[in-house]
Amino acid sequence: MTDATSLLLDHLHTAGLTNVVAVEPVTGGLPRRGDGTSVFVKAFGEPPAADVFTAEAEGLTVLREAGVATPEVILADRDLLVLDVLRPRPGTEAFWERLAHTLAHLHTTTRHARFGWHRDNWLGRRRQVNTWNDDGYEFFARHRLLRWLGERRVREALDVADRAALERLCDRLPELLPARPACLTAICGRGT
Repeated sequence: MTDATSLLLDHLHTAGLTNVVAVEPVTGGLPRRGDGTSVFVKAFGEPPAADVFTAEAEGLTVLREAGVATPEVILADRDLLVLDVLRPRPGTEAFWERLAHTLAHLHTTTRHARFGWHRDNWLGRRRQVNTWNDDGYEFFARHRLLRWLGERRVREALDVADRAALERLCDRLPELLPARPACLTAICGRGT
């Protein structure tokens, strides 16, 4: 067992999941419990922000409540996110049609009249700001598009003209996109 898998197994046992008896990288398998079932475990090499995994667990629960098949959360703490393993789904036309309807429903599911969420969450190690806003265009522009302009890789990839073009695009969102109520996915959070 490598140092990383030993460390992960120690974290799982410390968190109370003592029935996990083996850890393998996802490319070669999943952590296996004593009863032969597997779990999916997410962890960072360095400690992440305190709420990375609890925020993700909350998001999975909200999506499941909206009808999206998500894994059950077994454990979410500062160091680990442990999930039941979703079983492969059939690649049939009927499956893909049900998935399309589920995603369409998700994009029309409103939980709040305002755009945002009661807490920030994360895209990997990057905080995703969800500050409440009555204007969906402003929310989407500020917190989903323009917020990336300060990131090193974006600064390196976009020149001054590219950045200005993105800012102009954001200014024109009300002209380009129809108004929609707030919904569970950021992509549909446009308009008021």
